[in-house]
Amino acid sequence: MEGSQQRKRLRLRLFDSNWVSTVASIWIQCTSGSLYTFSIYSQTLKTTQGYDQSTLDTVSVFKDFGANCGVLSGLLYSCSSTWRVPWLVLLAGAAQCFLGYFLMWAAVSGVIPRPPVPVMCLFMFVAAHAMSFFNTSNAVTGVRNFPYYKGTIVGIMKDGIIGCAQIWGSCL
Repeated sequence: MEGSQQRKRLRLRLFDSNWVSTVASIWIQCTSGSLYTFSIYSQTLKTTQGYDQSTLDTVSVFKDFGANCGVLSGLLYSCSSTWRVPWLVLLAGAAQCFLGYFLMWAAVSGVIPRPPVPVMCLFMFVAAHAMSFFNTSNAVTGVRNFPYYKGTIVGIMKDGIIGCAQIWGSCL
């Protein structure tokens, strides 16, 4: 009986460790590099929606703006960490990512009527804004878990893993 309780405590300690959080963050960063593949699907967006290059550039600006506007994700992380539910930030990012890309896919595939350009820009902004939620959650959690290695953990999360996600996404 005592041996099974020790194994259970070890299992709980393992899943509650800083390293499991770091590995999960790395996987999230690896799979959330869809913004960096805009050049792959931009031609399809351009042809199916009847955009010229200038209009496509406008949609791309909203992609960049959404990805770099992270105030809301920071506020949500601050609130959710006091409630001890920082995964709420990841959930909000996942919902935004799905909603934005799903609506763009629906417009491109003809499921919904072709939206006006400002609406497509909103779809792109929502999809791109999800990245700030993933980045905030992963980087801040990593910094809190490894306070003596702040620069290293942020470097791993932002530069090393995002680069791998770009390569992986381009190969698909």
